[in-house]
Amino acid sequence: MSSNIDLLTHLRHWLHAHPELSRHEGETARHLRGFLIEHAPPDAIIPLQGAGFAAVYNGRAADKTVLFRCELDALPIHEINTGIAYSSVYDGVGHKCGHDGHMAIMAGLALCLANRPDRGRVVLLFQPDEETGTGARSCVQHQNFAQIEPDYVFALHNLPGFPAGAVICKTGTFASEVKYAAIKMTGKEAHSAQPETGHSPAIALADLMLCAQQIQARYDRPDAYALAVPVYTQMGVQASGVAPAQGEVHFTVRAALAATVQQMWQDLRDHATTLAEQYGLNVTFETREDFAATTNGQAGFDMIQQAAVVTGRPFQKLDQPFRWGEDFGELTKRYEGAMFGLGAGQSQPALHNPDYDFPDEILPDGIEMFRALVAIVTA
Repeated sequence: MSSNIDLLTHLRHWLHAHPELSRHEGETARHLRGFLIEHAPPDAIIPLQGAGFAAVYNGRAADKTVLFRCELDALPIHEINTGIAYSSVYDGVGHKCGHDGHMAIMAGLALCLANRPDRGRVVLLFQPDEETGTGARSCVQHQNFAQIEPDYVFALHNLPGFPAGAVICKTGTFASEVKYAAIKMTGKEAHSAQPETGHSPAIALADLMLCAQQIQARYDRPDAYALAVPVYTQMGVQASGVAPAQGEVHFTVRAALAATVQQMWQDLRDHATTLAEQYGLNVTFETREDFAATTNGQAGFDMIQQAAVVTGRPFQKLDQPFRWGEDFGELTKRYEGAMFGLGAGQSQPALHNPDYDFPDEILPDGIEMFRALVAIVTA
């Protein structure tokens, strides 16, 4: 096992040093396919959307199909970990969500499957575009996914702030429903000395951002949180004499339940429409990203808890879902299964921080959890 971990650590470091953004993961996918073909040749490699692909390992006897998913993409965050030999070679791009570690864990599972499982079929989904919320959806909607049709689906996500190697899970919503959307307003330019002769979106956009706080307060509760957060705004040109005609504000709206997100977004749309009428503006709405809530079924949760017991790893049941979005929800709303968290260490920097680096010491924990789930599903 130690030689395999050395091999997987080297793979993880290469992936960390060569991060690729969503929809641009071609070299990452090629490197992983090459690793599998050399070290754990699958029975089939199924091309999916974009850089996505699935590696299939058929058991010696027919049984259920279990799918495991990892993500290929990195983030537009500049790495500040200058003290590591494998820091990102690309300015402004880094594996700051730990997807390099998730890929290495999946490759480790492939090494365990090289001699084939006793029963069933194991599918390893190397999925692109997770950070945009589009990758899982595009993969399951791809015509080739009909060759897979899993009985169970599983994924993990590393979790800084939890003990290294601990397993964290819950039934119901594990990761939140998230909508990222833009509201754009257009009026008429005017001289800034005579703003009344035009139609500026300035006051309407300011009002809309303040209204987001009121909408959030309307739905946020101790037992079911809700957030409506302005994340970007742009208006006008850099000229002292021009009162602007155009502006936009972007929001992320998130909650444990899809219905809550939909209602908050509708409230924002309604208020924006009212403001546009009041200030003589045109208004348009654009949804940029949608993350379906990752909802864990009872059977999937039970299997994860059983795998933690079998592998001797501490198990923690969550009371509340995580606030971040995860597009694995596109799989859990179609198939039985669940996602779990894998503790990355209590002193680790948080996800999406510029100094985050996936801890190599938890690679065996993820691999052993996935191996145990294969055995449980096909028992």
